[in-house]
Amino acid sequence: MKIAIFVLADMFVPLMLSTGNCLEQRHGHQVRYLNFLPHDHKLLSKNTEQLFPRDLETLDGSAQEQNILFQQDDVKDMVNFMQLKHGGSLTEWHGRVNAVARYVQRFVDAEAPDLFVVWNGQDHIGQVISVLCRRKNIPVVYLENGYFANTLQADLAGVNASATLAALDYDAVLAQAQSQPTSGNDVQTAPALEIRPLTRTQLAAIALAHRANLGYYTQYPEQRGSSRIKTWQIKRERAAIPNDQVTLPEHFAFVPLQVHDDTQVLLNSRLVHSVEEFFETVHAAIRRTCGPDYPIIVKEHPEDLGRYDYSELRQKYPDVIWLRKFDIELLLDRATMVFVINSSVGLQAVRRKKPTVVLGESFYSKPEIAFVVKDLSQLDANVQRATSGVDEMMSARIDRFLEALDRTLFVKGTWKYPACIQAGPALAERLVALHASSASAETISTRSVANS
Repeated sequence: MKIAIFVLADMFVPLMLSTGNCLEQRHGHQVRYLNFLPHDHKLLSKNTEQLFPRDLETLDGSAQEQNILFQQDDVKDMVNFMQLKHGGSLTEWHGRVNAVARYVQRFVDAEAPDLFVVWNGQDHIGQVISVLCRRKNIPVVYLENGYFANTLQADLAGVNASATLAALDYDAVLAQAQSQPTSGNDVQTAPALEIRPLTRTQLAAIALAHRANLGYYTQYPEQRGSSRIKTWQIKRERAAIPNDQVTLPEHFAFVPLQVHDDTQVLLNSRLVHSVEEFFETVHAAIRRTCGPDYPIIVKEHPEDLGRYDYSELRQKYPDVIWLRKFDIELLLDRATMVFVINSSVGLQAVRRKKPTVVLGESFYSKPEIAFVVKDLSQLDANVQRATSGVDEMMSARIDRFLEALDRTLFVKGTWKYPACIQAGPALAERLVALHASSASAETISTRSVANS
C-alpha cells in the first residue's frame, strides 16, 4: 500500500516521520510526504528523501500551468476560515488553491496513493486534498489533537464536529465501538528517529529569500501573521503574566473560554458565533436561573494570552471571577457545573462527571452524557437540570461512551516533540485499520449497488 502524508506545519514533522517509519518498517507500506511552505519543506527535505513536490518554487512544473480546477466561488467557501485568520484577497487565495490543486492532482495521478493523511483538514490544502481524493475514491484519514492528555484523533470523516461519531446517536457510537477489533495492550517501541534541525545558515537563507520575494504573501497567503519574531514576543508576554491568586468559592459555574479564532468556534458553533457572545449568553442564563449572586468563574484560553484582549468584557461584568493563569485541573475538579461551546475541556468535565452544558456541535454533544443545547430557548431548562448534577444513569453512560472513544476515535500519542516519536507505532496501526475499514465499507457499498 502507498500512503501519502500531508505535513501541515513544522511542529508535526517528527510525529509524521515516526508514523511513516512505522508504516514502512513494521507494516511494509510505502510512504510519501507532501508540504507546500518554504521553511517546513526545507526541514522535511533534511529528514526524508520521499518529499513532494521536489521543487517548491515550480511545484515540479505545475506552477506554470494555467488550468483552473476550482472556480472562485468554490475557493471562497474553501478558504473562508483561513481568510478570516490570515487576511489576503480572494484573488490571492484563488491562485494559491489552484496552484496547489494542480500539483496534488499530478501527484495523485503519478503516485496513485491508496490512502491520504492530513491534519485537521479545514485548511485550504487539506480541503483540496479531500476534494481530489473523493473524486478518485481515495480514503483520507484526518488527524487532530485528542481531548485528553496524550491522545490524538484519527477518523475517516473528519475531526471534532466532523468526526464519524458526531453524526451517530449514543447507542450507535457504542455499537460501532463493539464492532472494532480490540487492539493489543503491548506498548510498541518506535524505530529510532533522529530529527535533523535546520541550521542558522539555512534559517537565514529562508528569511532572506522571504524578504527578497516581493510577492511572497501573494504566493503564500497563509503565511500572513506567522512571524517567528511575533511568536517569540507573545511567548515572552505570556511568561510575564503572573499566576492568579484566588480562593475558589464552594460552588461555582465554570466557563472556560475557547481560542477566539479556532475552527471549533468559527465553523462548529451554530448558536453563538464568537467567544464573547457565548460568554454573555451563558452569563445571562446563569443569572436568570441561579440568581444574581451565584459565583461564575471564567478562564481565558492559554493560546489567547498576549494575542487577544478581553479587558472590555472583564470590565463589563464585575460580578465574574476572571482568571488568566490558573490550574484548570483544579477548576474542573471543584466546579459545580461547566459551560462550553464544544472544547476538549467540555469532555474533560464530562469525564469528571461534572454536569456540562454544551452549546456547540461536537462528537460528544449527546444528551445521554451532557446537557446539550440545540436551541437557545432550551438553555435555561438545561442550566436548571445541570444544577441537580449527574445522576447514576448518566454516570454509567459516560463511562461506556469514554470506552467507545478509545476504540473508535482516539489514539494514544501526541504531536509534541520528543514524546511524539513513541506515538508512531499506535498511529500507524490505526491508519492501517482505518484503511481496512474503508475498503470493507467500499466493498459493502459496491455489493449493495450491484444487488439493487
